This record gives sequence, C-alpha cells and structure tokens, in this order.
Amino acid sequence: MLAITGAPFRVRAPLPKTRDETAEEGDPYLARLVKLIPAEVVALYLTFKEVAVSWLGIWATICLGLVILVRALGTRESGKVQKATVFVASVSFVLWVYATGGHFLTFTWPATIPGIISVSVGVWTFGVSYLYKGD
Repeated sequence: MLAITGAPFRVRAPLPKTRDETAEEGDPYLARLVKLIPAEVVALYLTFKEVAVSWLGIWATICLGLVILVRALGTRESGKVQKATVFVASVSFVLWVYATGGHFLTFTWPATIPGIISVSVGVWTFGVSYLYKGD
C-alpha cells in the first residue's frame, strides 16, 4: 500500500490567535493553488491522451479515480482525509478534461457558447484558492 507521510496536499488554514496574540499562518495563496490543482494527474492524463483516443472516456475516469486516491492519501492526517480538498481537486480535474476536449465514459460536455469551459477553468482555478482556506 502507498504510504504518504506528512499529508503533503493538506491545505492548512490559519490557526486562531492565542493569548499572546500570535497565530500560526496557514498556507499562502500559491501553496493552496498548487495543492488544489492535481497537476500530476493532469500530466499523466495528457501524456497518454493520444494513445487512449479509442477509450478516452475510460482513461479520463481512471485518472479521476487517481485524483481522488492521491488527494485522499495526500491529505490524510491522524486518520482524517481533507474531503473538501479532494472535492476541489476532483472538480479541477473534471473541468480540465472537458477543456482539453476529453470526456468521462460516455458523458460529453453539451454544446455551449464557445470558450465557456475554458473561462470556467480560469475562474475556478483563480477563485477556489481565495475561497477555500483549508481546515
């Protein structure tokens, strides 16, 4: 079984101030952004996308499973998984797959205004790190 120590993908929120008015800082914006975007699985997906063209929906679904697995293991601390981080990384991956012309199993993105998925990726990526600070 994979053993990831130290919860490298766990997003850390700032701790409340103590009596002496010092507080432990949480992850800054850029650190949250890196932890919330599953770049390692996006790279894996894109590396084999052309090879898996006849079963692309299955490949994307396998990679989504890997996002969930890697983020669950990578955020697990004291037996607790940071579910919000796993969810955000999963949504990020789904948006990325659709933005690159992919699909999951037989679920394709419906025809919409050109560029809407690309704009969605940008807004999601930019905004989620401001909104989600960890726990």
